[in-house]
Amino acid sequence: MGDSDQQAAYAITDKERFLFDLNGFVVRPGILEADEIAAIRDQIYRLRYDCDSLPAAERAILGGSSSVLINHPAVLGIVKSVINSEVRIEHSYSVWRERGESHEAPFHRGGTQSIQADPIFGYRCDNGRIYAGMVRVVIELTDIDETNGGGTWFIPGSHKANCEIPSDFLEPDQATRMPYARSYSCPAGSAVFFTENVSHAGPTWERHEPRVAVLSAYSHLATHWHKLNIPPAVIAALPREKQAYFRDTWSHDFSERPVIENSYERFVADGSDN
Repeated sequence: MGDSDQQAAYAITDKERFLFDLNGFVVRPGILEADEIAAIRDQIYRLRYDCDSLPAAERAILGGSSSVLINHPAVLGIVKSVINSEVRIEHSYSVWRERGESHEAPFHRGGTQSIQADPIFGYRCDNGRIYAGMVRVVIELTDIDETNGGGTWFIPGSHKANCEIPSDFLEPDQATRMPYARSYSCPAGSAVFFTENVSHAGPTWERHEPRVAVLSAYSHLATHWHKLNIPPAVIAALPREKQAYFRDTWSHDFSERPVIENSYERFVADGSDN
């Protein structure tokens, strides 16, 4: 089965589309196999505690074992449905969050922070077609239980809010968190997709087992917010079909005849980075 066939098999469902539009996030449980989870957890552990034990090409997330996440069909099946068929990864990082550690930020984005017209963060839905700016994909590598701390937390619907979010809604930790906030439950190996426009936070982790996750930002090919944080040597070691998701931010080159489109297919077939 080719990449396009796999992505079609994992295409967003009507239920997933409705929930993503309603809440600003949706969960796809169990997209990874047990051996993939174990390998990525080992890489993240060593990135945090023993980086020198990894080959140079694996000393950043999305290199080595975690590269399976870049173009995983269950990820692209949703990302391409809510952004565009041509997407790129502009930022990725991993967390190994021990008890008492947090993202060190209150709820952010959502409401008037979101700037709905901003092409990078904006969100709209027209005739059942979602047009999201940046979409964050969280790959949870620990079992997550909403009743026992959850993972990432959200203020559902805030990606479409037109009023400022009251300040007392923005406290992320359990003792001060408003009842409107929600997280999710899912087994290790699940993917959580959220529009960067929805208000979200990573509260203090209270469990003894660490939270292990990979968070990647997918954007439309023609927009750019983050400076790419993955070293060139790590990207260079990837196969061409994975390098394509880190290509330069442009859509068309009108200085050439015929006009060049910066498509996935052209990049993979061309063999150059231009």
